[in-house]
Amino acid sequence: MSTSINPEVATALVSAQGVTPTADSAADDARFASMVLANSAKAFAQLAFEDEPSGYSAAQKRNAR
Repeated sequence: MSTSINPEVATALVSAQGVTPTADSAADDARFASMVLANSAKAFAQLAFEDEPSGYSAAQKRNAR
């Protein structure tokens, strides 16, 4: 998984939230998002998504019978 966000992506993300970034703030936002992704990637990869179905999927299967 790539943990690098470029300033263009950071600009699009904060713009979608109604914030107008400057060139400097877009670069800062990109560095911050990249740092968060890098620091959380290992823990996220260890989550057991496939060990059991989510509650929503399990409820759908129960109610489909």
